[in-house]
Amino acid sequence: MQVSLNLVVFAAVAGAVGAFVALGLAVISLVLRAQSRHQKRLARVSRRRISGRLDIDDVRRSLARAEEDASLLVRLTDMLARVLPLLDTTRLRANITRAGMSMSIGAFVFASLAAGTALAAIGRIATGAPIALVAVPALYLGMLAVDGFVRMRGEAAAQRFMKQLPDALDTIIRGIRSGLPVIECIGVAGQESAAPIGPQFRAISERVQLGEPVEAALWRVARVINKPEMDFLAVSISIQMETGGSLAEALGNLADLLRKREHMKLKIKAVSSEAKASAMIIGALPFVMLGLLSVMSPDYVLPLFVDPRGQMMLAAGMGSITVGAFVMWRMTQFEI
Repeated sequence: MQVSLNLVVFAAVAGAVGAFVALGLAVISLVLRAQSRHQKRLARVSRRRISGRLDIDDVRRSLARAEEDASLLVRLTDMLARVLPLLDTTRLRANITRAGMSMSIGAFVFASLAAGTALAAIGRIATGAPIALVAVPALYLGMLAVDGFVRMRGEAAAQRFMKQLPDALDTIIRGIRSGLPVIECIGVAGQESAAPIGPQFRAISERVQLGEPVEAALWRVARVINKPEMDFLAVSISIQMETGGSLAEALGNLADLLRKREHMKLKIKAVSSEAKASAMIIGALPFVMLGLLSVMSPDYVLPLFVDPRGQMMLAAGMGSITVGAFVMWRMTQFEI
């Protein structure tokens, strides 16, 4: 009777901890999603106000889906696409292009299946559960892992692009001041710069030589990079080609702003390095102590792995450590 009561109490405590962790993750997810929507909306509005033009792709999508949005099936698909990358192939292709990868949708599916199979095998060995029980979660996690890898590579490529942009702008400014046309200056900057900015600028020059408008070629690259600084570059060149003005001064201000932002990022990284080191040490302490106890007194630690109550305690501890690590990581991230 006492054992049953202890199990009930422990299950209640574990359930409360799990509910608290789930609630915390849900709140953090909602806040991050609202922040992302707000930033995208501000970017769209600022782009329209600065350039005096509408985003043609946004208008075309809104007109094409005006009637379809009333369908319950379409709304359900849009909701599922937020958690299933394969249902939003447009976003998936954009992320692949941004990462500079030649992966197709079929290759993405194959990579997701391979990652899911590996996770299913690990889950089967670790938990001893039937393969049919761990297959679906493993495949879903595999798809999310591959999608996260693609987005991470795309963000890394965009960051490298932004670090190279001030030097490329200096090359464009020198060409403009010497009397060369803007598109030739962009081509020269592309030839003198390494990847990823070199191929992108060379592609702009080649598209313009083949007859594509300069504005369209610039916005094509701006949508791939998906950074406000590249949007500003496209807007500046577009306005200068239509109304005139000192393009060299505008690009010089942009290059100076980018260098100051990079300097501020390095300063923030130096200031927050102590807090990051403390967070890493504190986060590693439970695992270090578990390893030491496993070596010094294996019988004392063994119930955590073989007893269901110990396994629930390990799961609750891992959940709390994960939430704490995520919160500390977000606290050290600053937008400049």
